[in-house]
Amino acid sequence: MQEQDRRQYFRIDQRVSLELKIISESEIDAHPKPTQFDVSPNFTLLSELQEMDSQSSQLLRKVSEKDSNVASLLKVMHDKIERIAQAVASTEMTVSNAAIQEVNLSEGGVQFRHNEAFEIDSYLSVKLVFPESCLGLLIYAQCCRSEAMADGSYLTGVEFIKMPESCRMILAREIFDSQARQRKKSAD
Repeated sequence: MQEQDRRQYFRIDQRVSLELKIISESEIDAHPKPTQFDVSPNFTLLSELQEMDSQSSQLLRKVSEKDSNVASLLKVMHDKIERIAQAVASTEMTVSNAAIQEVNLSEGGVQFRHNEAFEIDSYLSVKLVFPESCLGLLIYAQCCRSEAMADGSYLTGVEFIKMPESCRMILAREIFDSQARQRKKSAD
């Protein structure tokens, strides 16, 4: 696969709720995860469950190689927890502080329109919520593009930085799932 094709394949246009806060590099050094947003305990719980899900998937594959019955039981328990989490998420995951907008997203960063310019190389704390899947992430980023547009907005690109591997895996899975949903819609 050519580099440009690979880059496009792992990028999606997605509707998300996006909140941004300019921060200092020292804030990033002081906190491994963003703390700049007020989030509900359920948002935090859902984020932790998503991270655990990423960590447990490898273990589940290993268990299934040795005992398929135990693996099936664990999969059913996982699905039950996932449904409970989705029910909690659907009632708690609000996007009241930020409008839903279309962004261009990859594992490495996000491009979007914003009503203010950001300085290139400035640091940001990003709250990203996917309403369709009730997935929420808190990520650090650095501005790499802020281009004035004719309508007065700014085409802004940020690169995710110091993102934990578990968070990257969650984002990759969301991108993959979104692409699968888009392909299914196209086929229908």
